[in-house]
Amino acid sequence: MPAVPGRLRAVCLAAAVAAVLTGCSSSDDGSGTGSGTGSGEPSVAETPRMTLTAGTELPLDAYERSEDDVYALAKAQNVLTEQCMKRYGLAYDAPDPSPPAHIRPNARIFGLVDAGEAARYGYGSVARTGPAPTKPKSAVLGETAKSVLFGPKTKKSGKALAEMPMSQTAAEKKKSGLVVNGSPVPVGGCLRESYLKLYAPTSSSVDIMYVFNLKGEAESRALSDSRVKKATKAWSACMKKAGYVTAAPASAARDLGFSGGAATGPGAVTAAKADVACKAEVNYAGIRFAVQSAYEKRSADRNAETLGLLREQAQDRLRLASQLTS
Repeated sequence: MPAVPGRLRAVCLAAAVAAVLTGCSSSDDGSGTGSGTGSGEPSVAETPRMTLTAGTELPLDAYERSEDDVYALAKAQNVLTEQCMKRYGLAYDAPDPSPPAHIRPNARIFGLVDAGEAARYGYGSVARTGPAPTKPKSAVLGETAKSVLFGPKTKKSGKALAEMPMSQTAAEKKKSGLVVNGSPVPVGGCLRESYLKLYAPTSSSVDIMYVFNLKGEAESRALSDSRVKKATKAWSACMKKAGYVTAAPASAARDLGFSGGAATGPGAVTAAKADVACKAEVNYAGIRFAVQSAYEKRSADRNAETLGLLREQAQDRLRLASQLTS
């Protein structure tokens, strides 16, 4: 079974992370008295002082799929969909997936923290480094082809005629009620079949959203943690001194009216620079990193068996994807 990511280190992080730190603070602003394995707030030995988060790694990141893997799997699912359609004598060219954007990992995991980005983009998004995405062309499909691709649906509700299977083994036991060219159409059509063959071949397949859900839970707990709440309150007070009233970093752009088209204007840039400066002043990113790492570490420990199985299945999935697209 794969090893679970190690404990949060109390050093200024090594090589890959060292560049984003400006030193190490004591545990005064990030420590806790709760047990690392209990239900209270997990303890944090020390908190790094961070002004950037790009390139940092949280404990559950080790189980995430890379952008390149996601792209490879999307292409493989297209092949499976096209193979399925061909069984019914239907030609179908699946739209190409968008290529990887190669945005720096965790660059905005805790919101805007990069002073350079704030000065250049305000609250706007960072430009992609990969090829620009192209809108896929929609294939012109007849009614029969649509039924095979998406699965037969009721005319009144537009819903599937049968409950969606959660694994390919379960799908093989279900009937959609539609037969085309002598072959029964799978429940959910070829799109569902291609998904299940790749991501959920058996009932023991771990949900591909498993890590995402664990990370979401850890983030939610971290935001409710007393140490993060204290840091958020300090950041909000700093922003108020700078002339901006906003309660939390996550809602700053919206609270200040700099979302949407106003996110990159001069006013947004000025506010974003103040936002980043206040985060640095209260070490918001460092505290968030230390606390969230602790919650993710606890989650990884508690779910080590399932995470190990997920990693094994991810490797099998990529091998299948390679065979399908080679």
